Amino acid sequence: MKDNILIEVKNLQKSFGDNNVLNGISTNISQGEVVAIVGPSGCGKSTFLRSLNLLEEPTGGEIIFEGVNITSPKTNVDKMRQKIGMVFQQFNLFPNHTIKGNIMLAPVKLGIMSKEAASQRADELLKRVGLPEKADTYPDMLSGGQKQRIAIARALAMNPDVMLFDEPTSALDPEMVGEVLEIMRELAQDGMTMVVVTHEMGFAREVANRVMFIDEGVIKEENTPQEFFGNPQNPRLRDFISKVL
Repeated sequence: MKDNILIEVKNLQKSFGDNNVLNGISTNISQGEVVAIVGPSGCGKSTFLRSLNLLEEPTGGEIIFEGVNITSPKTNVDKMRQKIGMVFQQFNLFPNHTIKGNIMLAPVKLGIMSKEAASQRADELLKRVGLPEKADTYPDMLSGGQKQRIAIARALAMNPDVMLFDEPTSALDPEMVGEVLEIMRELAQDGMTMVVVTHEMGFAREVANRVMFIDEGVIKEENTPQEFFGNPQNPRLRDFISKVL
């Protein structure tokens, strides 16, 4: 990896039929960096994020993750995905497993940890997200904010090198947003590499090292939060900020 670059994106393109959603995105994401992605609805930001672990198959361009071209047909994508944690808008917890069972499932199933090690790790993560008392309960007994904290714990159970968050607070009631952002803030402080598609401008401003504005499937502007919000250059971004702040 050159200069601690974890992910290199080169001229990424994605079309759904005649609809071009990504029109050539190039950027690098370094180890320990927190990148917030903002932009209007339908601009391609979630498609871009989901392409980073090939949940969306790019139509063109390359993604190099830890020096490996994951867009090459020769690459074992499932193996690479184990290092990429993903947290979705909807929590996608398994309703028939306990909370602890949800966290243990992937590491045990994929043979990455023994049951004992996964159990210990799950206990640590439940403490970390502030829900140790919920180990034996089931997802339908949790609030939205609690479910999302468990979804974060579940992604962390794989000890990923990068965490991708796709609008992790947009399905939550306003009073639950803070508890999820707080966990993300702590992860950032611990040096976790994070790419976050978000509507939470306060989070982007306080926690991100870099904020990226995607519109019409391209990066129109990216900068430090201070410059991005304080001195936007692109007219489309200025217009966007005037509406959301």
